[in-house]
Amino acid sequence: MKNYVEIFKKLLQINDKKNFVIIQMFVSSGLNNIASLLPPIATSGIIAMVTSDNFNGIWFYVVLYIIFYIIYFGTLRWNYYTYTVLADFYHIEVERMLFNKVANNDEIFKKISKGKILETCSDDIRWLVDVIDCVVKASMSILKLLIIFGIFMYYNIFVATMALLLNLLYLKLMNNNSKKVSKYFEGTRKYEDKNVDILTQMLENLRQVKTLNMMPRLDKNLDKTRRKWKEQYKKKRDYMTTRYCSIPFIVYIGKILLYIFLAYLVINNKMKLDQLVLLISYFEMTITCTDLMLDNLLNLSNYGVRVNRIKNILDYSHQKGIDFGDIDNDYINGTVEFKNVCYQIGNSLILNKVSFKIYPNEINAIIGHSGSGKTTIVNLLYRLNRIKSGEILIDNESIYNYSNNVYFSNVSGVFQKPFVFEMSIKDNLSLIDSNIKNQIEVCKRVGLHDYIVSLPKGYNTIIGEDKHLFTEGQKQLLAIARSLLTKSEILLLDEVTSNIDPNTTIKIGEILCDLKQDHTIIMITHKPEMMAIADRVVVIDKGRVVARGNNEEVYKKCNLYQELRNRTFASISVLDGEI
Repeated sequence: MKNYVEIFKKLLQINDKKNFVIIQMFVSSGLNNIASLLPPIATSGIIAMVTSDNFNGIWFYVVLYIIFYIIYFGTLRWNYYTYTVLADFYHIEVERMLFNKVANNDEIFKKISKGKILETCSDDIRWLVDVIDCVVKASMSILKLLIIFGIFMYYNIFVATMALLLNLLYLKLMNNNSKKVSKYFEGTRKYEDKNVDILTQMLENLRQVKTLNMMPRLDKNLDKTRRKWKEQYKKKRDYMTTRYCSIPFIVYIGKILLYIFLAYLVINNKMKLDQLVLLISYFEMTITCTDLMLDNLLNLSNYGVRVNRIKNILDYSHQKGIDFGDIDNDYINGTVEFKNVCYQIGNSLILNKVSFKIYPNEINAIIGHSGSGKTTIVNLLYRLNRIKSGEILIDNESIYNYSNNVYFSNVSGVFQKPFVFEMSIKDNLSLIDSNIKNQIEVCKRVGLHDYIVSLPKGYNTIIGEDKHLFTEGQKQLLAIARSLLTKSEILLLDEVTSNIDPNTTIKIGEILCDLKQDHTIIMITHKPEMMAIADRVVVIDKGRVVARGNNEEVYKKCNLYQELRNRTFASISVLDGEI
């Protein structure tokens, strides 16, 4: 029983804002269970009237029947209402808590798998209200059983003792069974998480999985997990079979013996027929009530697994976040400077005394081999990490001194993979700015407006509804338009043209040449046609700046100038030449 109480306590620790409604659920369920004990009294009364040839007295008990059932269904309706209120609350509030926890703790995936988090957010939260429901029903079943045994003792102590011992044995066997079922239920969830985790990764990289023919080997790896799941599931079903096919047999043997004894009492005039009917009705209730209580305790054990999974995510302890200042100066010009910046992860030095300066109204390209530290520079500008030493300045002020509101309204960006939600174009843009005039303005600026208005639903077109409506390049243009809605002075672009067609790449280059008139543009790129439009270039190699300056000067040193002038689309390495 202690284990069940702990599960309930953990749920209240997750969120305890609806305690008054929980109390109402206990009260309504208690009254409903007491009301369910009343109809047998009316039944016994009718039989007593029949056996005494007092037909007119039957109507009194008929009226009682109606009153008893009005009370029963009225309290049941109240109980259903409290369940609905709690279901809405827990699903919405705990989902919000989980989303916020994951969104604000990038490193949580190092400790908790993505599959487990997805399963918890999508499945486990919807069962939280049932934890309360099971606790309420199990508690009220115990109360109901105590009342029934009290009635048995009033009529016959020996009968009460037999019924009590039978139920205690039944409870003991079933409770031990519940622990085993819960154990193997947790095992099945563990291996389900692993498979979902692999499936998520597979879907994120489906193109590579197909082109490299990984599916056969992936399927073999999944089969190992499937076999483990099958073992856990079989053991769970074995105990479930014992629970519902073997243990109840004991109860029915006991029930037969009890009924024989009651019949003996009636035959020997030691008990009246109406009392026999009453006690049989109540004993049948004890079986139903005990089964209901045991089912709820079993479910509570299973739900305890879900509660623990939710609580593990919400209790995730992460390293102390970066402290930001409170400078609310929103008049940022857009000069960006790195001064001897060092950054490391563990013992690995990623950036080593990196220094460069970037000016407004220019396109600045950061180029270098994969793993040289380019993306780290962008991530630092997003303030996702804190540097080990040196300074990162915007308008001669440390980036960590700006308030969040000011910083993120002045620094925005677009990533390699165009990220748009499967919702309407308008809704995607409204995540930043719901003003439709502003949305149209930025879409015109990136050259998307004419295409959007040509669609049957215009700005109400759902992205993803028809895969042929939006290419990857158009999604990237929409992502750029969305970043423009932030009114940011500094735009960060991380390989935004790496996965799109050449024509869209050229178009984005033209857009950036237009945007630099009122923005500071910093882009990571490996495409020659994008490098060619840069005003200034920073070349990174192994975490160090190995070249910087204006476009032509740096590229000549890298033996790339002629290639860039020809705007070739070949893949190249920016450090093949001598610097």
